[in-house]
Amino acid sequence: QAVSCIWVIHFLCGKKTFLRIQKKYLRPEAAIILPCLGLGISTFVMQASESVISVCFNASLLRYGGDVAVGAMTILTSVMQFAMLPLQGIGQGAQPITSYNYGAKNVDRVKKTFKLLLGISLAYSVSFWVILQCFPALFAGIFTSDATLAAFTAKALRIYCGRLFFGIQIACQMTFVAIGSALCSVIVAVVRKFVLLLPLIYLMPHLISNKTNGVYFAEPIADLIAVSFTAILFAFQFKKALQKCKTDR
Repeated sequence: QAVSCIWVIHFLCGKKTFLRIQKKYLRPEAAIILPCLGLGISTFVMQASESVISVCFNASLLRYGGDVAVGAMTILTSVMQFAMLPLQGIGQGAQPITSYNYGAKNVDRVKKTFKLLLGISLAYSVSFWVILQCFPALFAGIFTSDATLAAFTAKALRIYCGRLFFGIQIACQMTFVAIGSALCSVIVAVVRKFVLLLPLIYLMPHLISNKTNGVYFAEPIADLIAVSFTAILFAFQFKKALQKCKTDR
């Protein structure tokens, strides 16, 4: 591997390549680094906040539902991670297409790319929700053979995994990053996790008679509000970005 790396570097520094590595391009520049950091912060917030949210969920579930509720939460998280992978893959696949056409001032293709991304993401999230509501025991059985835990998890899945319109959230957030709206992407990530979900974890058990279910309900309620907020913000910012793109052209 070391030899391969040396050969690659030698080739990229030589005269046989059109794009050579040059010292003048290796100097750090704030104008380049800071926007890159800004675009990556939203993804960082989403990933880093998962640990905080998991601790809060487990603490509340242990208090109201005991070990079974905490065990079910582990399965719920695994199911949702499994479900989110295709959505993230679709969104990340659309990002370079959106970015390229946005940079090329091709407004029509940017619109078409977003519409296609939104349609596919929404169709997937709705389809997964329907399958999950019809066969929750099937998903629970993948992760445990304990009958009690599987039965409890099957009921909790129908509550917790109510991300019927989460495809909208992913499509808008990925497009925010693709068009360089780093601040909007960060705001969306922070609002969903810290402004909505975190307080709801502790609030919902006091509003529902079944306190354990109340903790699980925090997730779909936060998602519904977050999707509404994201859609409204995106409608304004996307239109503004496209208008600026037309003006620059």
